[in-house]
Amino acid sequence: MKRTSAVLFTVVVLVLAVSAVMSAAEITLMTWGGDFIPRVIIEEFEQETGIRVNYKEVTSNEDMQSLLEANPDQYDLLVTTDYMVDILRQNGMLEVLDKSKLPNYANINPLYLGKYYDPDSEYAIPYAVSISLLLVNHEEVEKLGAKPITTYSDLWQPELRNKVVVVDWSVEIMGIVLKSLGYDYNETDPEKVAQAREKLFALKPNIVRFETNTPEDSLINGEAVVGFMYSNQAVKGNAADPRLQPVFPTEGMPIFIDCWVMSKEAPNKDGAYQFLDFIMRPEIAARIADITKFTTPNKAAEPYLPDYYRNNPMLNLPDEVAANTSFYIGVDKVLEEYEHIYVEFKLR
Repeated sequence: MKRTSAVLFTVVVLVLAVSAVMSAAEITLMTWGGDFIPRVIIEEFEQETGIRVNYKEVTSNEDMQSLLEANPDQYDLLVTTDYMVDILRQNGMLEVLDKSKLPNYANINPLYLGKYYDPDSEYAIPYAVSISLLLVNHEEVEKLGAKPITTYSDLWQPELRNKVVVVDWSVEIMGIVLKSLGYDYNETDPEKVAQAREKLFALKPNIVRFETNTPEDSLINGEAVVGFMYSNQAVKGNAADPRLQPVFPTEGMPIFIDCWVMSKEAPNKDGAYQFLDFIMRPEIAARIADITKFTTPNKAAEPYLPDYYRNNPMLNLPDEVAANTSFYIGVDKVLEEYEHIYVEFKLR
């Protein structure tokens, strides 16, 4: 019996040791689906380091928040949008990053550091920058008898009935309406929100589709003539059909910075640091930008970017466009009310 017990004990110890080694040789990251973090880049990291990358896909920042708060020791890294970085930081969910383990952090453009969500640049590493804008088929707009589209307000033209596609998020769509009324994003004043609600309902006849992942497809196939979407989507739409041209609304545009953050209880912080530094290599960052069609915050990547990228105003934002952008701040304070209005709007 004693010999059997000793053998069993040895087996248990070996199993635990193997499990520990396997755990140390993998990291788990959570972010958007699709090719937001290109699989080819992940595979190169795995081959170079021997560290396996588990990829958890989600559909919203709020889903990321719920999953991280429920199981903070199951995730190493997240890529989440600026306003959610702010929420997770204030809730004490994020690790203060050790920059001594990130020599390539110096490649990040200082213009994208020290923002409201991470004022001392302690918790977040900018990964992908985008704006929301309009993509327009001007020829088809003219054929419908509508006037040229230069503002959000132009979307309410009756000639555009069933010809507008929009991303499917309450904060974005309420933002369009608020901006068209001359107000700021994420307005909380009850009177202004009530005005936006009524104007929002008036837009419903013009919307042919709510589509977050590929709204550009509705313009490519002719279902819509104007779309409100993210800049990387507009880039893909324009590449597929040059008649589809970007319009930077005069009222201004939202800007998003999706950032890497580390869970405070990350199970493999050393592996996570290796991955972050790999991602910030100039040539790797340039390839990611080329694949994803997001603006890269990696300044050192610029010499590696293809010419089409450097010459595209949706990717390399002109100064006057960048100056007319602003963040969605305090989303958590308006989300419930906006969602209530948005659900009612979609059901009409």
